[in-house]
Amino acid sequence: MTPAFPSDARASARLLVEGLAARGLEAAVLSPGSRNAPLIQAFEAQGIPCVIALDERAAAHHALGLSLALNRPVAVVCTSGTAALNHAPALAEAERTGLSLISLTADRPAGTADQWESQTLVQDGIHAPHVRASFSWSAKTTPDPTATLDAMATAWTSGPIHVNCPFAEPLYPDTATTPFAPRPWSTPKGPGTAVSTVDANEMAHWLSTLQNAMDQGKRILLLGGTQSHALSRATLDTWARNAILAGDSTSGLGAHPDAIVATDRWMRGQRKSGGLDRPDLAITFGAPILSKALRHWLREGRIAQLHLDPGGRAPRAFNGELTAFRLPIAAALDAAARKWADRAPNVNWAGPWHALEQRLRTAHAPALAAAPWSDLTVHAALHAALPAEAELHLANSTPVRYAQLFHDPTRRQPWSNRGVAGIDGCTATAVGAALAGQSVTLISGDLGFLYDANAFHVHPLPASLRIAVIHNGGGGVFRWLPGPVRTGLLPTHFEMRHGLELHAVCDLHGLEHQRVETAEALNAALEDWWSDSEVPRVLEIATPPERSAEAHRAYMEGVSA
Repeated sequence: MTPAFPSDARASARLLVEGLAARGLEAAVLSPGSRNAPLIQAFEAQGIPCVIALDERAAAHHALGLSLALNRPVAVVCTSGTAALNHAPALAEAERTGLSLISLTADRPAGTADQWESQTLVQDGIHAPHVRASFSWSAKTTPDPTATLDAMATAWTSGPIHVNCPFAEPLYPDTATTPFAPRPWSTPKGPGTAVSTVDANEMAHWLSTLQNAMDQGKRILLLGGTQSHALSRATLDTWARNAILAGDSTSGLGAHPDAIVATDRWMRGQRKSGGLDRPDLAITFGAPILSKALRHWLREGRIAQLHLDPGGRAPRAFNGELTAFRLPIAAALDAAARKWADRAPNVNWAGPWHALEQRLRTAHAPALAAAPWSDLTVHAALHAALPAEAELHLANSTPVRYAQLFHDPTRRQPWSNRGVAGIDGCTATAVGAALAGQSVTLISGDLGFLYDANAFHVHPLPASLRIAVIHNGGGGVFRWLPGPVRTGLLPTHFEMRHGLELHAVCDLHGLEHQRVETAEALNAALEDWWSDSEVPRVLEIATPPERSAEAHRAYMEGVSA
């Protein structure tokens, strides 16, 4: 018998939280508020590990980082009004990267937004373009709570969901209760194995389509953008005998030593070499790749594309024929590898691609050695010193791009919020991953660090977090582009030269701070930077902006000469 939906706000919240927990919800990030008081009480009563975060935008990214690290669904909870809108950036990122983020937005009763009430807007479906599914949790819209909860759990296996929760007063107990004794933060149970349903017919279609391409002797490129799951080395070995592997270090393909990871560097060499064959078919997955040059070169060839996405996204990247498969990425690649296990290699066309890549790798060390103190040499030092057990997060803009030059296939797969590729939330995502018990190192630029400083308004604050901030005075990526300097507004309007040191931000949040300005000081600081500490550590590394841009240009010219 279907249970009746409770009319009381606190009972409604309890039913929702208990149902989510029974279906795999692992943790929650709660932001202070009044309309979401029933949810706050329900989560604490349920005993679910909870983080308290002041800023709703940062809170949603904390939950994103927790979900990434745990491979489990994690909720973020806020009050009504504009607070709900602040979940949008993290939901958009989760939708592109397939992370199980659950946005629970408290609301006033239906129609209140049209009754001149304060702190109201129309919240039902407000995040619909950026989630797998939207729900309204109320007696009016939820005739069968069990079926609705089941639908939520099905939707979050491939990405985020939004649940709007209209609550009528009373929101609090009638009488005072015993003061709550906060539990010490306990790391949730993960990492777990997210359950993602594999459609047998879809898998058969994928394998038959791939088999037809192989039988026709198609030149195949396996091209990956950011996605959260490690890929089997055995699977990649089989794929490397039948396709060229290329993609970002955050795609998982970089676990194979022959994968082309520094794709912008490869494209620079390809332009000078000329005459390399384009593939006939690109098999794509994950977030959009970093290299605009590679994407456009493939688009010029109007090549055919097979796209893998567990949520059914179907981006037409190369203006050719597109076939999309609603399948988990690792499962689809594993199934193909099993089918090809005994097949003779079919990558004769790949020789020139790999020869060019090898020349570029050989030229890397001398080109790097010729570089002065700059962003380039700082990234080299950071990647060389990174402990094997560290989980590396890369902020957007230049940090994730420099990282491609220093990729090591023996290290763990790094992460970057490349789904929508904004600088908002990179720090908060790293904080969330550290809250899951990981030893996280984030490499960030100064603007990204300042932009997301509210990431540290969170309780608890994980001491295992390390943040290296490359402080070149502003948005250094704009010196990589030819356009901004031609406007005459580069330093003021694009780079936004701010002249700030970071110690004040670190002091405000209780972070351990150190600033270095030379290679010798950096190497000395890194000797024990990852040792145990009671608070997170921030290493501010000052670099000259003009010299950094020139060093990057000279490096790219040197390796591709």
